[in-house]
Order: sequence, then C-alpha cells, then structure tokens
Amino acid sequence: MVIHPKLLLGVWLWIPRKESPMDHGQLRMVADKFPWVFAEPLLNACGKDVKFCRRQRVITPFRLGVALTAICASQRVETIADFHWGFHALFGTTVTYKAFYNQVAKPHFADFARTMAARLISDMTLQGLGFETGGAFGEFRHIVIQDGSAFAMHDGLREVFPGRFKAVKPAAVELHPTMDLLCDAPTTVVLTPDTASEQTFLPEPASLRARVLLADRGSLDVHSMRRLQDEGGFLLIRAKAGRPPHVVEAFREDGKRLRSLRNKPLKAIHATLPKRQRVELGVQWQIDGHPLCLRLILSWNPRTKSFCSFLTHLPPKRYPLEVICRADKWRWQGELLLKEWKSYANLHAFDTAHPALVEGLIGAAIAAAALQRFLAHMTQLLMEVPMSTRKVAMCALHVLGDLVEALKRGDVVGLYTALEAAITYLACHAQRAHPERDRQRGRSQLGLEPCFENDDAIEFAEAA
Repeated sequence: MVIHPKLLLGVWLWIPRKESPMDHGQLRMVADKFPWVFAEPLLNACGKDVKFCRRQRVITPFRLGVALTAICASQRVETIADFHWGFHALFGTTVTYKAFYNQVAKPHFADFARTMAARLISDMTLQGLGFETGGAFGEFRHIVIQDGSAFAMHDGLREVFPGRFKAVKPAAVELHPTMDLLCDAPTTVVLTPDTASEQTFLPEPASLRARVLLADRGSLDVHSMRRLQDEGGFLLIRAKAGRPPHVVEAFREDGKRLRSLRNKPLKAIHATLPKRQRVELGVQWQIDGHPLCLRLILSWNPRTKSFCSFLTHLPPKRYPLEVICRADKWRWQGELLLKEWKSYANLHAFDTAHPALVEGLIGAAIAAAALQRFLAHMTQLLMEVPMSTRKVAMCALHVLGDLVEALKRGDVVGLYTALEAAITYLACHAQRAHPERDRQRGRSQLGLEPCFENDDAIEFAEAA
C-alpha cells in the first residue's frame, strides 16, 4: 500500500511523544528553593541588615536583586544604563537613570550583592557529578579545585585595586574561586586586588580532611603541604621552581627503576631525566626536622621544551602515574567555570571608578552564574540527561523570563509551571554534545559521570 506524502505527514504528527521522566515530587522540592532564595521579605531584610536600604521605595532590595541577577544571566550588559533599562522592563517603573545610579552606587551595595551571591552559591548547589563505585577517586566525597583569574578595571581604581602590570593596566582585580568538582560549582569566591597572593585564600588544611585539593603551581609552599598532609587531606598540584627536593627513588613509566637518579638532589639530575617516557620520583624535603615525602611526576613537553611536573601523596598502587596525569586535567573545570562567568554572566570591567559599584556588579554576575549552573544540574537530575553548563548559560535568555515573572508576583503555581517548561526546553537544547568523547579523552576518563540519581531525592550539596 502506498501512502500519500501529505497523509504520511499527518500520521507522523500524531505519533505520541514519550512521557517525560521528570519526577514531579523532586520538581516541587526544587521549585521551593526559588521562593526561598528570592523571597521578597528575606531580600528586603538582607538589604536593611547590611545598611544598603533603610526606606523601601521603588528600587527595593528584592527588585534590584532579582533584576540584576536576571539581567546578568540572560543578556550581554555593557553599561550601567543596560541595568537601568532592564529594571524598567521587568518592573514597569519610571525611575530616572540618576536615581537608579545613586542606588547602586551606595557604599553598601557591594555588601548586599555579596550576600545575595553567597546565598545563591550555598543554597542552590546540587551534586552534578559522581564516580563509579570502586573506581579511582570513588572514596572521596569532595575534590576541591582552587583557581584564580584576573582582569583589568578602570584606571581610577588603581588605589583600591592595584594591578601587577602598572604600566599597562594600573588597576586590576582577581577572583579566587574554590570549586567542588562533584558539585561542578564554586563553594566560595574571594575578590582581591590583583597583587594579593593566592596562598592566602586557599581552604584551611583542616577543612580538606579526606578530600583532594587540585591547584596550580605557586598555590602551596612546602609548609602548607605539610599541614595539609598532617590534617589527613590529599593534594595534586603543579610543581613549581623553588626549594629543590632530594630524590630517594625513581621509576620510568614502563616500571624500570632508574638507579642512577636515586639519592641525589633533583637539581643535580634534572638535565639527565628521560624525555621519551614520563618519570615518577619519590622526593622529600626536610621541614622543621621532619621529612615531607611526596611523589613527583614529570612529563616532557616537546612544544615548550620543558618538564610538566605534578606533586601528590595519593597512594601509588591505587593511583599510578597515568591516573595522576589524567586527574590533573580536572583543573580545567575551574578554568571553564571562570570562562563561563566572563562569557555568559557579564563578569567584566565596567566604565566606572566607583569601588562599591564595581564589587556589587561582580557579585551580581556571580549570582547569575550560580543560577545558570543550578538550572543545568536541576535539569540533569530530573530529566536524566547529561547537561552542558555552557549551553544552559547560552540558553538562559529563553527560559528565565517566565521564572522571573512568577517570582515577581510570588506565584508559586506559575513558578512551578515555568520551571517545568524551562527544564523541558533545556533538556532538549542544552545537552552535552559528545558524552562518549568525554569518556575517551575528556573529563569522564576516570569514571566521572553525570549524576542522575540521588539517594535523598533532591539533596542540596553540603558546603565544601
């Protein structure tokens, strides 16, 4: 039997869609987070507590917080006027630009934005990733990534935020986010002048017990490594030039022991290290009369003509050389986090020399980025599909409008409906493109997979 093309089209259109695997009980629990974090009485009280707003008129802390977060999360913002226009569009006000600017230029605006960003980070974080049972790193509930990123500011801020490159950009700030790999989200963010040392803002060694810290070169000195080891934490960091250790053992990647490199200072054997294969050295420093013993893994980079080196004290039988080198690539998740903030959450310099305004807008950008990541992980958990946080950030424009409208009105039913529509849209248009490639040469090489199940339904991640 031959079916006419038009009739075939009609048959195709009537094919029923598969029912969404979304758990509506879990969806309600997620939906309850929005009116809690963006509760009007709570945000207004927060503005009053930090002395940002004594009298509530048209630009209330609630309206301003919702507007700045939504605008940063859904469109490109170049000037303060963009926020002013967006505020009008959301709340239908007629406040002049001068009145709006005076409000966001208040000294305590930075405190309000910082508090709001901290609230979103702490209350809207889900565990998005997990390890296969019995696999490498499966015994760790937290893998902590420490990173930093600097960008230039208005030259008029050189006294408040001095930069390292004074001749080119005399004013610059640096963000120091501490990220939990399994949450795929930041746990703390510190804003400092670009001249501040990264070591000051590392997590306390006591907070890293039974956790792994991944950090770049220069983040830790040998005394910090000793304290971290004594507290029961583990490290995997890029080694830096500095106080050279003493080599007590040496193995090539194929397992051959390199007897000629043993019991010598690293500086003395550096020129003779093999370049065709990676090398693992057992090294030690004397710290306050006691040895600090670590594994030093070196890999020759022919492009830069230099060795890339890692320090760790993870046990070698469970974490051989190849596993350590692959695990180090997880540090890129911190880099990608910061790149998303700059590309899709409006983390950039504005043309203003007002320090409180600058800090406040940075806080608003971080709050927007936290909201974008929450939408990604929420969709992943409820729809059981691997999500791309970058794509979700790019698609936020298309799903935030109805959510913000429901939050404005305090409409719980409307918020639930808007969230269901947003999740359905994102699950269709913002999935990870190549999960198999992730397992072959991406972040999932060591069994790090998206979380689709949670023993406690929607269990909001504990702070790292």
